[in-house]
Amino acid sequence: LLSLFVIVGCQEVNNTDYKAAANNPVHYHDSVKKLTDVIVHDIFSPPQASRIYAYPNIAAYEVLRQGNANYKSLAGQLTELKEVPLPEQEVDYCYPLASMHAFLIVGKALIFAEDKMVAYEKEVYQSYKDMGIPSSVYERSLDYGNAVAQHILAWADGDNYKQTRTFPKYSITEDPEKWKPTPPSYMDGIEPHWRDIRPFVIDSAQQFVPMPPPKFDMTKGSDFYKETMHVYETIKNITEEQTAIASFWDCNPYVSHQTGHVMYATKKITPGGHWMGIASIATQQDSSDIMRTSEVYTAVS
Repeated sequence: LLSLFVIVGCQEVNNTDYKAAANNPVHYHDSVKKLTDVIVHDIFSPPQASRIYAYPNIAAYEVLRQGNANYKSLAGQLTELKEVPLPEQEVDYCYPLASMHAFLIVGKALIFAEDKMVAYEKEVYQSYKDMGIPSSVYERSLDYGNAVAQHILAWADGDNYKQTRTFPKYSITEDPEKWKPTPPSYMDGIEPHWRDIRPFVIDSAQQFVPMPPPKFDMTKGSDFYKETMHVYETIKNITEEQTAIASFWDCNPYVSHQTGHVMYATKKITPGGHWMGIASIATQQDSSDIMRTSEVYTAVS
């Protein structure tokens, strides 16, 4: 009986068969897709969604790179991000499992419908268990993923997002050149204080100032008038191909519809969600491993 315990113990220590399965990025793709589904459900605005994508991917990347010496930490590169906790030396970790744990912890903290993630989480963790990860490696990996997740969440907490939730809404004026809500939903102006959020890399929103749009001028022949008429004429004579292109790139997360006296809305992905989908397609077509997949998702987000 004692010999049996010794044999089983040695098998657990030496079992590395799980590593190939764990390095498959399928759970990474699925987790990003699940986060997108919840973002759509919660109706986050495009700027808010961009923030929700960024922090979980950074957490996952910082975990995975611990097992890939060719990849650099983002600490010191992203504003105010300090070095994440380091894993113990000379012990085994399943970094893919730890990375997904970090991703899901951070992602769940930034959404509303946390319950939407619970069943999915159970499936992910059970899938890793089924790979035959030794129990000590499994638990150690979860602990490390949690440590990095808490580090990233503490960093995220200092980006001024929560403070901007209390700032005043966009002020509507009678000035004809200023934005105004339009029918049928008359939605508020989105995130008028987003420039006050801590940037990831640039020093401020003023570092790269885009060229201003044409001056508001409804005089016939002005640049503004020409652009306005171009839009008007295009829509009036729109082709099936143009409609298909517009529909593909339409990332309005909350579209209002009105039929007679009935009004309803359709939920869709945000622009950020669209680009996450493109990143998913690109990395799968390229057969990227989980580290490369994480790098792409993180850079895009």
